Amino acid sequence: MQLSHDHPLLTDEALAEWNGGVTALCAALTAGPVLRHVAGRRLTMRVDGPDGPLLLKVFARPRARGNARRLDALARSAAAPFVPRAIATDDSGHVGLIEWTPGTPLDSLDADAVIDVAPAIGRVVRILHESGAELDRDWTVGDELHQLRRRAVPATVPLVDAVESAPDILALGLEPLVSAHRDLHPRQVVVDGGRIRLIDLDDAAQAPAGLDVGNFVAHVRRDAAIGRMPHEAVEGVIEGFLDGYGHCDESVSHWERLALIRLAGLAESRHERADWARELRSLCSV
Repeated sequence: MQLSHDHPLLTDEALAEWNGGVTALCAALTAGPVLRHVAGRRLTMRVDGPDGPLLLKVFARPRARGNARRLDALARSAAAPFVPRAIATDDSGHVGLIEWTPGTPLDSLDADAVIDVAPAIGRVVRILHESGAELDRDWTVGDELHQLRRRAVPATVPLVDAVESAPDILALGLEPLVSAHRDLHPRQVVVDGGRIRLIDLDDAAQAPAGLDVGNFVAHVRRDAAIGRMPHEAVEGVIEGFLDGYGHCDESVSHWERLALIRLAGLAESRHERADWARELRSLCSV
């Protein structure tokens, strides 16, 4: 596979080290566009072959093999129609090829279209959670709180303190663990006609179902708060998603708050948008 001289797989030293694996998996393929590059950490790009496009992922840490194991577990479950298949990994475990998922990301659709498909998304997430797949790692409320604390900025520290000391936070630790996406938000949902698929399951784990549901709801509220979705569409999207998912207990609102606090911190630390951060902090009592 030919790459331009300034391609991140050549210029990013943390990723260039694994180009032998890229060559092994992609010798007969053609480079497509880079979809995401996090310097020093990972790269996602499309590659094209005689049978169509595939997704190439290169990691600075050996994550590809574990990701493939979890996708294989999901492929043997009821979730198989809704998640991509792992195609191959290199010997180092740093490089992986994954099935390409055609369609339009949910966050690229207009608000009316998102409202229309929201119930179907909820049903797909319910199928994932009830698929019976056994993933090879767990993620608990303790892990979520630890990450929240680690990523906190000064403005969100009081919010983290409050949720950690809340008596009802202990109940979240009693929830059963299910096969969960663990990074579910509108950009991770692809719509192709009437078909819904979930992508980018790099963080998938056995986790409480409320984590996925609360995270999706929090991201919808975030998209409205920063102007990516009309405010008048928010409740329709959330109501449709929750109706499609089915029964949710009150713990979902706690998971939603945890996600909003995390997003408020990221708005400031990663995106350098103090205005976004203020809007998101104002939602953390929802």
